[in-house]
Amino acid sequence: MARFVLYGVLTLAILTALWVGVRRASWDATYQTVGLIVPAQELASSLSDDALRDQLRELRAYGVVALSVELADFPNWNLPKANLDDHLLKTIKIAQATGMGIAFIADAEFEEIPNIRPNFVIAVSEPEAAVPPITQAHHALLGIVEFSEPSGLAELYRGGWRNFVRVHAIKSRELERLGLEGALARWERAVQERTIRLLWVTEHQRFSQYLERLSRRITQLGMKLGQPSAPAPFGSFYWVYLAIGAGFVGFALLVLMSLWRLSEVVLLSFGLVGVGALALLGMWDLEWARQALALMIAAGAPWLLLWVGTERFSGWKLLVIVSLGSSCAGLAAAAVLSDLSYFLKINEFRGVKLALVAPSALIVLTELWRWRGLGWRHPLTKRGAWVIPALGLGALFFVLERSGNLPAIPVARWEEFLRERLEDWLTARPRFKEFLVGHPALVLWRRDPRLLQLGWLALGALGQASILNTFVHLHTPLALSLWRTLNGLALGLLIGLTARFAFAGIQQWRRRS
Repeated sequence: MARFVLYGVLTLAILTALWVGVRRASWDATYQTVGLIVPAQELASSLSDDALRDQLRELRAYGVVALSVELADFPNWNLPKANLDDHLLKTIKIAQATGMGIAFIADAEFEEIPNIRPNFVIAVSEPEAAVPPITQAHHALLGIVEFSEPSGLAELYRGGWRNFVRVHAIKSRELERLGLEGALARWERAVQERTIRLLWVTEHQRFSQYLERLSRRITQLGMKLGQPSAPAPFGSFYWVYLAIGAGFVGFALLVLMSLWRLSEVVLLSFGLVGVGALALLGMWDLEWARQALALMIAAGAPWLLLWVGTERFSGWKLLVIVSLGSSCAGLAAAAVLSDLSYFLKINEFRGVKLALVAPSALIVLTELWRWRGLGWRHPLTKRGAWVIPALGLGALFFVLERSGNLPAIPVARWEEFLRERLEDWLTARPRFKEFLVGHPALVLWRRDPRLLQLGWLALGALGQASILNTFVHLHTPLALSLWRTLNGLALGLLIGLTARFAFAGIQQWRRRS
């Protein structure tokens, strides 16, 4: 009886996650308009009024929806504070007459220009700086420049502000390094992968046909050029959090049932206590509770899946079944966190690093516990046995330092080149932690109390954790996350099976020799 109840709760949780996923895909499909803005001070000051009108019409044809007016110095973009002279005011007036908007580029010291109502107020600040005050521009969209987000956005969101738009801009030194093709690819990835809907294209005259080619690349993605609007509402629900939380508790109890003999009374008692604790936590602080539940799913689901999966499967079957389960868990974690603030990266999942390493650490401890009656001390005292743990700790340190948008260990040039090629070939680039490390390791794993096999399993857990990590990047469209996961699984299977056959051939050759 208890088993059927737990399966029912788990099924309800999966259906809830799928329902939220369908809503998210629908939201993604309706938020497809991308606009470009260029600095007003980069327009030639020697143009006549008629020539300026012609140039503005040409810019509008390329998807430029606004001219930016910089209200402070922005050296990273090679833009000084705009000189509010007669020429600039005339340019603004003609731009508005031709149907083009105005964007104020502001820092924390925001001072509006009298008699000019902007379409956008774009905040460019250091992370510790505050959001520019929004006084007379209540009708304007507040643009958030990626990687230069000010603090206070979450408080503004909680206060009811919803007129946000994510902005991408390429700094001057990066533009020089990337060149035209690299810059176009960078803009394209920002729009496709990170819900960027406004591009602040500085130094737009640096390359020939820069704006024309950029607008063409955006439309080829299936996007529409034009002025982006405020995103459609997407709220979270307490019952979604509770249903998915109950499903996770049910899944954990089902895993325990498959490994140990527990009475139904004990199981149902544990389940009621777990769900009750989640319910109370959600009533106390729903936002904190959602983060905690998403972290439990991201850290615990891969471990539990591998724990029960390795009892019955190995090789490619183990990889496929566990990856399918991790994808379902990823959808569940994403459903728990799904609301507009996460889609716009105003809020973020805060447990990325812990969720990356926890499954590997937990599965290692689980395997060592399984070895307790198999003489596990013998493999630990073999000559050279220290190499595997040392390599594992080194890999763990490398993963932690390489995670995040600004990793402490920079990406090598060859890796950057490979990433770009994978994006060109596969649209959604699979993660190296999956197809090159974790998935092949899981195919190579065999049940054997040796440190080498323990190392393969730990790396396999890292690949599964990476799947969860993909889904909790809520600012990435859901379809792209699914496509990325599928690409990683296909490539990982191919590499893992190739490595397995290669190792088998080497072993046969050594035996014959």
